[in-house]
Amino acid sequence: MRLFEFDNNDPLRVKLTAVTSQLQSDLQNANSEDPMSTDAFLKLLNKNQIVIDKTDIYDIIKKEPLVHFIKDIEDDKVIFRGQTLAKQPTDPDESEQIVAQMAKKAAK
Repeated sequence: MRLFEFDNNDPLRVKLTAVTSQLQSDLQNANSEDPMSTDAFLKLLNKNQIVIDKTDIYDIIKKEPLVHFIKDIEDDKVIFRGQTLAKQPTDPDESEQIVAQMAKKAAK
């Protein structure tokens, strides 16, 4: 999605796309696997005169233009497209063992 594809009558949408795209690019260039906190993301948007409430951000990321840049918000962290989390279990047997241990503890 390019900035010129947006309607010129919606400057807020163009600004939102520009700020989010720049942030995503900066994180990719830094090879950062650490997701940004939701509060930090909202502060960055507010600094750029884009006022979005924390309750609205969950709905906004599912719509244009943020749907192209933000994958999800998990545990109060913004996960951008192409960003991987370092804490994800890579071995399926490992996650099964964790679940089994938790079930044992819960059964006691």
